Amino acid sequence: MGRTATWLACAGVAAGIVGVGTLLDRLLGSNGLLLDLSVVFGIAYLFGTFSANIRLFGRVFRTRSDRPELALTFDDGPDPRYTPEISSLLAGRGHRATFFVLGTHVRAHPRVVAQLAADGHEIASHGDAHGLLAFSSPTALRRQLEAVERAVEDALGEPPAPLFRAPHGVRSPWLVGVARRFGYDVCGWDGRVFDTAAPCVEKIVARVQRLLRPGAVVLLHDGDGSGRAASREKTLAALRPILDELDRRGLRSVPLSELARDGSALARPLTLHPRTPGQSSGGHDLGKS
Repeated sequence: MGRTATWLACAGVAAGIVGVGTLLDRLLGSNGLLLDLSVVFGIAYLFGTFSANIRLFGRVFRTRSDRPELALTFDDGPDPRYTPEISSLLAGRGHRATFFVLGTHVRAHPRVVAQLAADGHEIASHGDAHGLLAFSSPTALRRQLEAVERAVEDALGEPPAPLFRAPHGVRSPWLVGVARRFGYDVCGWDGRVFDTAAPCVEKIVARVQRLLRPGAVVLLHDGDGSGRAASREKTLAALRPILDELDRRGLRSVPLSELARDGSALARPLTLHPRTPGQSSGGHDLGKS
């Protein structure tokens, strides 16, 4: 489902909650109590759906801040026009990042994913395509996660890190539970950089600089999930001065999993399609677990 359709549908759900509350309030004569509660629930539903870090719909990945480390993260890749240069620049400066990849892009550019791994970066899941997941069923969510696992395994011989970031951070009430059932922690981010809106390089740098602190999770983009192959030249151009500022502040970017506040969560095995000895990554049956 697209962004506008998702927003409208979610607004409809919230309005429906308020409508039911209004009806029950009249039928039961609760003097506005049920109406007020329905407004609260409607607002909570919208916050839970669109606020990537709120825990209304379940546990979200939390970071530790006791070391001079943060996580630079990149969504929507890999893109052979920008990802290799971003990867090399980070590695050459002694930084490692987490790349939340789309399965469709991994299948198209497996060698780029292999370079990310060779440069020491972390590969995590951003879903197979970039559709919003506010109304995706548990079965559809499983298929999204599994498709990325297969694609990354085909490219690297191993599955992605057990981290999942929903496109645009949009979640259903059951998304976190489904992801955790199959071994994934759901991740958000700090602040808003909006590099996909193609602001000038100076604005991207300034917005990121405001977020740089121990434990921060910075969201940037090395690819385009819309299918329009939009440029990420400005993000690439902003990265060098961002790294200069990290060096000036004595901070280092590390893989997001290394910032886990509770490392035990990342010890859960992925359970979508465990391999049997000698089984290749391409031999899994989507209907089997």
